Amino acid sequence: MSDKNFNRRRFINQLGLTLGTGAISTSFAIPFTGQANDECKATPILELGPYAVMKYRKQADHDIDLTQIEGNSGVAIGQIITVFGRITDKHCNPIQSAIVEIWQANHYGKYHHEYDKSEYKDDPNFQGWGQAITNEFGEYKFKTIYPAPYGGRTRHIHFKVSRRDYHELTTQLFFEGEERNKKDPILKIFTHEEQQLITRPVIDKGNAKQVEFNLVLDEVQKGSLPEKVLKEYIGVYSLKNAPFDMQTFLKTTMGIEATDFDLKITHKKEQLFMALSFYPTIELGWVSKDEFQSWSFTNTFIRFSRGDNGKVAGLRLHFGEDDYVEATKKNNP
Repeated sequence: MSDKNFNRRRFINQLGLTLGTGAISTSFAIPFTGQANDECKATPILELGPYAVMKYRKQADHDIDLTQIEGNSGVAIGQIITVFGRITDKHCNPIQSAIVEIWQANHYGKYHHEYDKSEYKDDPNFQGWGQAITNEFGEYKFKTIYPAPYGGRTRHIHFKVSRRDYHELTTQLFFEGEERNKKDPILKIFTHEEQQLITRPVIDKGNAKQVEFNLVLDEVQKGSLPEKVLKEYIGVYSLKNAPFDMQTFLKTTMGIEATDFDLKITHKKEQLFMALSFYPTIELGWVSKDEFQSWSFTNTFIRFSRGDNGKVAGLRLHFGEDDYVEATKKNNP
């Protein structure tokens, strides 16, 4: 792979990945306009970011209304918006029972997350993240607030969608008309056409503000990566070396205090996954022999290495073509 972005484009063209639980009420009326992703084009893959749901996945209230927390009498500060849409396959067929998960900054620019140590103000009435399950028409819906920008980022909402027999998708929803969109370090990676798929207008509907965001999942192709092939990669990989102090880097940049940097590679049917102690499990997408994309993990990709016996002995986690960290497979025969 001579150019990372080229392979990113190639992979996005091959797959329409998506991630996410709480159910949609049968009384939910979803006002579709049909203006987003009508052609069911592959949804661009974006990274999970540093504040993907971990500890707070266990919080009791994680329903589709992020503006209130069960047991609290208050309501979240900020402009309330409704975010809704359809989850379909690339042929525009609705996908029922897909798990849709969202998380975002509050009105002040802070995440409800154990790693967000920023000085932005917390909102005790903002739920921070929620989960929904799509109905028979592939529809989902959330009630939340218009997120604040923070640092160098523009306003955005994180999405993770999953469904058995489909590839996971991680992406972000951006809002039309935001001045910071032009300089956002994540959004500007993509082409204008890709940006249009993930940048949506906020529509006034009566006294409410609504955003329609439709997403496309790609079906796992049976036999595309046989189990015997995937089994070559599974195992625990220990960090061998790094061009910088990983512990200091994570603490300084993301507020993450981590001492275990082992990468655990697992598989489920035709899918390969990577787990780290300080990050949610993510799917690794096949690119070519011994090479997988892991864009949702800080925009990286992985190349596995083999020993003289032809067996997988280690890996390189690439931040760029010549910028990577190495890991050795434990108990490699």
